[in-house]
Amino acid sequence: MAESVLIAEDAQSPPLAARATAAQWNAAASSRSIPSLDGLRAVSIGLVILGHSLAYLHGEPSSFPFQQLVELAQSGVDVFFVISGFLITSILLKEYDSVGTIHLRRFYFRRFFRIFPPFYVYLGVVGVLWLLGVFPQDPRAFASAGTYTWNYLRHAPSWLLGHTWSLSLEEQFYLIWPPCLFLLGKKKSAYLALGLIAASPAIRLLSYVITPSLRGSESVMLHTRLDAIMFGCAMALLWKDPRFQRAVARCLHPSLFAFALAYIAILAPCLSVRYAGRYDWTVGYTLRGLLVSIVLLYVVKKPQSAPGKLLNRPVVIHIGVISYSLYLWQQMFTGPNAFLIPLNVLAIFACAEASHWLVERPSFWLRDWIMVGFAARRAQARAQESLAQ
Repeated sequence: MAESVLIAEDAQSPPLAARATAAQWNAAASSRSIPSLDGLRAVSIGLVILGHSLAYLHGEPSSFPFQQLVELAQSGVDVFFVISGFLITSILLKEYDSVGTIHLRRFYFRRFFRIFPPFYVYLGVVGVLWLLGVFPQDPRAFASAGTYTWNYLRHAPSWLLGHTWSLSLEEQFYLIWPPCLFLLGKKKSAYLALGLIAASPAIRLLSYVITPSLRGSESVMLHTRLDAIMFGCAMALLWKDPRFQRAVARCLHPSLFAFALAYIAILAPCLSVRYAGRYDWTVGYTLRGLLVSIVLLYVVKKPQSAPGKLLNRPVVIHIGVISYSLYLWQQMFTGPNAFLIPLNVLAIFACAEASHWLVERPSFWLRDWIMVGFAARRAQARAQESLAQ
């Protein structure tokens, strides 16, 4: 990583100023600077793995308790969504506050190296297994996964690619939100985020009525699931607002934190199974996003609390660091492909560790090397212009 480069400058190394610029951006673009976030990622991926591992272990679809436990995967994805909105917006705002603008090209450059290499390696493995006849695939499903359009296109179901609905939603969010923040500024963006949260239940119902061809996809489409991500965005935008801080101070009570956990882990899955869209589309998704936000606020603001200390343990942080690869590869060993727990969990972690060390970290190194090179050339060009003057 560029921030760890401390070697002395020589004729073959970029200027120190260029390396410092890249290091500052890396520090701003890292969740390591926000306590408990990686720990929350670990919790969210744990919920997903548990829910997906149990997905095909129950008898009747409605039998207690397994069907309710399966819904824990949805709670885990919602935690991911809130974290994503909060972290991405925090990164963009930190750059805005530092240099007075948002460099969209740099943002997308970093996202490219963060998201695409591990994903397309996973997709490539699925493609090879498809060609070998191990796991049959629908070509349309495979194409929609590879183009991050899974959540809007109708195709045959595929367990190995089913989780790409959330990855598609995230990519669509990345395409829309940073330009909105760049064009609207912080205040208007905060109003937009809050407005989308308030309007999301109505948007879901209107989508059901107006677009019958998309019925049944209300749980996966961007315009019907934005409220969870917007909770994270709104928190980041309002973080320094005194009124928001006073409201947060009133919410940081252990009893409210305990209720939020109980709702996310117990009540929400039970209500989703019992009432389905009547609950989820109206208030369920929005209420879950709100309570996930309360959990996030508590552990970020109180890292020295018992939950905060647990989330900031090195082993938990590491699970959070590799959570993206865990999310990609858990689909290979859960659902209809699950085998005896915890052997499938060991297989998931083995694949995720391999992805982290063999794909993610080399991708980060290449990204930082390119960024340092660009920064060095810009620094040299400015120096030459200065000498010419």
